[in-house]
Amino acid sequence: MQKVLNQTGRRIKSLSSDEIKLDKQIKKVLACKPILSRILLEVVEECEGMTPEEVERCIEGEVLVARLFVEPGFTNSEIIAGENQEDFELGEGLVTYDIRTSLIIPNKGGESERHYIKILIDVEAQKDDTPGYPISLRAMFYCSRMVSSQLGTEFDNRTSDKEKYGNLKKVYSIWICTETAQKRANTIEKLSINREFLVGRHDDEERYDLMTAIIINISKTHNTGGTDNELICMLTDLLNEDMSADDKIDILENRYHIPMTEEIKEEVDEMLAYTANIKKQGEAKGRADGMAEGISEGQIKLIAATKDARAGLSYEDLVAKYGEETAKNALLMK
Repeated sequence: MQKVLNQTGRRIKSLSSDEIKLDKQIKKVLACKPILSRILLEVVEECEGMTPEEVERCIEGEVLVARLFVEPGFTNSEIIAGENQEDFELGEGLVTYDIRTSLIIPNKGGESERHYIKILIDVEAQKDDTPGYPISLRAMFYCSRMVSSQLGTEFDNRTSDKEKYGNLKKVYSIWICTETAQKRANTIEKLSINREFLVGRHDDEERYDLMTAIIINISKTHNTGGTDNELICMLTDLLNEDMSADDKIDILENRYHIPMTEEIKEEVDEMLAYTANIKKQGEAKGRADGMAEGISEGQIKLIAATKDARAGLSYEDLVAKYGEETAKNALLMK
């Protein structure tokens, strides 16, 4: 079987060594589900006991990179989606969440009638860990915005809605500081809401653990300081600008078991080569020859769609060009 780089491998390969620590570039790599799932497995307590592959399957839909905006104030439209829209926050300029997604995971306890729970996730790549204010406070602010923005999306406060605030989803804001001074490096911090009884106590199980901020401090000098934490070691290797992209790909795949390549079915490659040959003789003749050789027009269409999928054509573009069924099959075959 022939092997080629998968999407994660291609993204790492596309970054030059002097780009890997740039916030706008590293977030593209962190958003790759095989890498994102490792981060979530380490710091999201609801993922405890799961495998990276199970966590990856729980990531809901598309991972949004710099497409949801942190809007100041408290309105009913607190999150604005769109590539070209901008929002201004006093003192911060134009602000987007680096990476936003959500997890739909099996409920391990608590509200037994709910088989799955939804958790909202924000991941930020932060180069400067001393920007003039505590990163921890900004992380908690982002948590607060993610909570308040659920009004009108995850819940409403109308009288007719019996659940109201009970439908609020837990949020995580995860900050990866990529160039931390060694005295703070190789640490993972957690800030969360805790309950404390000031007078008396009772055993009622109330929901209060609504916001968690995580700060992951990665050494500026790539010195892991003897830590054996796999996530810190993995991110240190990933962010090491002195290491080539090929070496990163090799280490991520062989040391951390993150898939960087995918097997290509030989028969599909042969069919791609065959149809490419046919195309040179003319599209109409190609279809006729293909049919004569036992390859249907639908198969030729699927092969062409698979080739476009491997070249990076989006699902939406594949649907527009080949139809929904062929697009889905092409993504499975690529």
